[in-house]
Amino acid sequence: MRLLPAIDLIGGKIVRLTEGDFSTEEQYGDPYELLKAWQGKVPMIHLIDLEGAKAGEPRHLDVVRYAKSLGFLVQTGGGIRSEAALDAVMETGADRVLLGTKAFTDPDFLDKAIEKYGKRIAVALDAYDGKVAINGWQEATKLDDISVAQDLVKRGIETILYTDIGSDGKLNGPNVSRMKALRQIVNVTLIASGGVTTEEDVKELKMAKIDEAVVGKALLSGKVSIKELIEWEARYA
Repeated sequence: MRLLPAIDLIGGKIVRLTEGDFSTEEQYGDPYELLKAWQGKVPMIHLIDLEGAKAGEPRHLDVVRYAKSLGFLVQTGGGIRSEAALDAVMETGADRVLLGTKAFTDPDFLDKAIEKYGKRIAVALDAYDGKVAINGWQEATKLDDISVAQDLVKRGIETILYTDIGSDGKLNGPNVSRMKALRQIVNVTLIASGGVTTEEDVKELKMAKIDEAVVGKALLSGKVSIKELIEWEARYA
């Protein structure tokens, strides 16, 4: 199992939110300094432009470029809602680009993105109580997460990042039961996000046959060290 250290960005700073609520913002310093500290320790990172997600256009492409210059594989997303924005993100050299809102509101856009960029396109499926949320988690929909995942696979998506909003930022473990439900119906690279905090969490996700997991607040708050993350990844590879 691959574990991805996460950096969420607002105003050029690393932040973490609880359940996607912007009023709960906690700051964790400078992304450039943290990336430099992680250089050579982990192969891939998860960079999310929360400011871009809320605004509807990317705002932190410079951070993605810097991460690539340090040799990281980069998974990134946030605010990619036009062809121009998608092209701009791709031009940074990002290895995996996450589409969220636009993937659900404009299926044609998703189809064209897959046709143009293939496996580099992934979808961020963010849900609360099984219902998909869009626009930086600020707007709920009536879309069922399982049905949406099935449709994404039919359209050609090979990687789905699933965030359980109810678990995000709480440090109380991921929604393993929902991940198991998804695993049963989609045979793609499945990434868990939200609440991953302990080695036991990683073990449970591995047993559920989840391919990757994002570790955010647990790492930034010091609950987990980057050394422990590396050890867990090796143990549950």
